[in-house]
Amino acid sequence: MTPPTLDLAALGKLSSGTWLEFLARRRWFPAGARSVRLVGAARVGADAALCLLVAEAERPWTTQVLLRTMMVDGAGPHEHVPRNSIRLRADGAEIALVEASDAPEVFVALAAGLRAGASFVGEGASWSTRVGSPLCAGALTGARLVGGEQSNTAVVLGEAGVLKLFRRVEVGRHPEIELGRFLTARGFRHAPPLLAELTVETGEGSAAAGVLHAFLPGRVDGWTFALSRPDMIEPARALGAATRALHEALTTDDESTGLATRAVVAADRARWVKGLRQTAAAALGRLAHRYRELPPEARKLAELTATRSEALLADAEERLRGAAGVQIRIHGDYHLGQVLYDPSSGSWSILDFEGEPTRPLVERSLRQLPQHDVAGMLRSFAYAALVGGAGPDWEAATSAAFLAGYDAAGSPGSPLPAAQASPLLRACVIERSFHELAYELDYRPQFAWIPLTSLAALSEAVALPPWPSASQF
Repeated sequence: MTPPTLDLAALGKLSSGTWLEFLARRRWFPAGARSVRLVGAARVGADAALCLLVAEAERPWTTQVLLRTMMVDGAGPHEHVPRNSIRLRADGAEIALVEASDAPEVFVALAAGLRAGASFVGEGASWSTRVGSPLCAGALTGARLVGGEQSNTAVVLGEAGVLKLFRRVEVGRHPEIELGRFLTARGFRHAPPLLAELTVETGEGSAAAGVLHAFLPGRVDGWTFALSRPDMIEPARALGAATRALHEALTTDDESTGLATRAVVAADRARWVKGLRQTAAAALGRLAHRYRELPPEARKLAELTATRSEALLADAEERLRGAAGVQIRIHGDYHLGQVLYDPSSGSWSILDFEGEPTRPLVERSLRQLPQHDVAGMLRSFAYAALVGGAGPDWEAATSAAFLAGYDAAGSPGSPLPAAQASPLLRACVIERSFHELAYELDYRPQFAWIPLTSLAALSEAVALPPWPSASQF
């Protein structure tokens, strides 16, 4: 039976409480949001709509959902309607509004519009498309979610490509599109070509809403691959080389791209120290708030982290204040989940150049130390070793191979530093560990012990205050 038509006017009548109940448990929705209001919507076909919502949270947050309708009463099996849906009455029948992450087939209609260069004109907001690289002619044969529910939603559409819908929408230049255009134009072989872009006009300006990339067949995601490998040395070495190739490609003199390399100056060092302190303060504040919810072993690590945090931060700050050389645009959220391995060639492809999606867009577009990406991957190896049970020897060998591959792949005369000898790498690992702690406490508290373990180990190399006689919390 044909799905019922979606009435945009009915969306405008939904209460803040209804939206909150519908969105609150989704990983891409801000934790602790207090209210939600619809600011724009446009149909994608008769039974689906793109919606722009503003959430009142810790900081302003505009999010995007893709809804479709499903029948509940009288026709069709009830069990196919996801539990997390919004129920409405329309023409005397009950219908359900379902989010695309629970009904990914709706992405096929959106992708078809992207490939055709279509526009979706609505009330309060309008979406438009830009076709870039020549599109794959592959059929849109169904939709398969990639990696479950993440900070954004990515869907494989047969051989036609991979569509990513951005869940946080911000006005301004988006790094996924900036870096995607740049790398595609230069034929960078370690990233899939950017095929098309989706943009939304919000009334305050243009914002990136989604991207369509080429599909890379026969690949396995880096996290799954690493968990299955008792020996990761050669793949890690190749990943290090691919990472260095990315950084070399982003080391450009071309001012017209907006990505040109800059020398590190005093203002940059001050910015990085401030960012370090803010990241740590956010993590420690969350740790104090969630401390009593942690299991006993994690509480011990929390006590240790709180006691040693200032000495650890002083060490990182001293290293950042000595930063020199160049800064470039980087990946910004680099870990095993952002790379794909090709078993047939032993090569890697790098995905998702949007940066850390919980950070403001303007911050994600700043030039950074390339060691941040290196640190992100080293921390991902640590996660894999702990979650997969491979142990510290596997982590050490994999990390060493990655760093060796990175350094060996440097171009002659490159201004980029060697990773293994860089004193800044430790500072970046410290900051990344605090960032992970805040993230885990917000979204996956059962994994908070992993960054806490890292921070405890990192603190063993610095001068420490005495062990506390009473709880820090």
